[in-house]
Amino acid sequence: MSEAREKPARKGIQEQVILPWPVAIRITLRGLKIRLGRSLITMSGVVLGIAFLMSVLTGEALRGGMAQERRTNTEVMRLLKLIEDEIGLFANRKLVLLVAGPVADDHQRRLLARMAAKADPASLRVLYLPEPGSGPLPAEFAGPAFVRATATADAFADAHLAVLLHANLPALPPDTLRPLLEAMHQPVLLDCQFGRYNQEALRELHPRAAYSSLTYQKSEEEIAKDARRADQAKARRIWITVVSMLVTVIGISNAMLMSVTERFREIGTMKCLGALSGFVVKLFLIESFLIGLLGALVGTCVGFLVPFVAYLLSSGAALLIASTPFPALVVAGVESVLAGTVLAILAAIYPARVAAKMVPADALRTNV
Repeated sequence: MSEAREKPARKGIQEQVILPWPVAIRITLRGLKIRLGRSLITMSGVVLGIAFLMSVLTGEALRGGMAQERRTNTEVMRLLKLIEDEIGLFANRKLVLLVAGPVADDHQRRLLARMAAKADPASLRVLYLPEPGSGPLPAEFAGPAFVRATATADAFADAHLAVLLHANLPALPPDTLRPLLEAMHQPVLLDCQFGRYNQEALRELHPRAAYSSLTYQKSEEEIAKDARRADQAKARRIWITVVSMLVTVIGISNAMLMSVTERFREIGTMKCLGALSGFVVKLFLIESFLIGLLGALVGTCVGFLVPFVAYLLSSGAALLIASTPFPALVVAGVESVLAGTVLAILAAIYPARVAAKMVPADALRTNV
């Protein structure tokens, strides 16, 4: 009797096996291979969205780099013409370059390269102040035209021009500067810092002394105009980036939504075979990650190559290579890949959760 009164044992699944991530990845890869054509169509939405975003970022970077390169070349030509107006041709001319260390300014480095190409060997004397000393010259002073001066008097002797390249150079006192100007063939000083010396004070030291600044002094109107242009360019970049991001989000979201919703019957079949809701979501997240990553990589490459080739054909290889901001483009590429991958995953989360929570019978009856 006691055995008859015992309650029947509970029936049902006592333990559910949760498949590990490697198994889920293998299943996802097998599914992508089976649905290769559909997967490529889904990936094309990611490719087009990221390609549009990367092309906008690349175009802005290339356009800005080329504009900066043209401004740099124009400024270097202006400085070179300013020197040639004072001394004429570089042949048979000796110049003294007053420096306080290596030259970091790009305009000045290019100016030195142009001067070295025109000057005679050992005609550009590099004088370190306040201590002339001795030792090897920095890389920007490499070449037969440059020679290091170890004495201030020897550097200024018979020089046609003195160029002050650094803003932190000490101003020479009048007692020291007077004999240096008298020893020069042409007592002309060109200074990168405006107002280091006074023209009238130099004329008192030497009647033929000339002093000019290498730095172009902009007027208040020019400064205000440049500020307006910078604000307009910033607003244009923000607007283009926002529009491109919206296009990217819409394209990727639409592709991933269609990829998930059209597979409701497949989800119902998996759940009938015992797949848990979490496992179904895991499968779709892995698939969206792979599609988003591969699509973002392809889209980034396409978005970079199209504007780069277009600028290459229109502007030439020399100008484009010299002006391309490759570090900025690498950052833009990484950001585009991350954006495509993250957006693909986010676009798949909601429909995957909805599909995973569907009753298997309802999922099997769904026609998309």
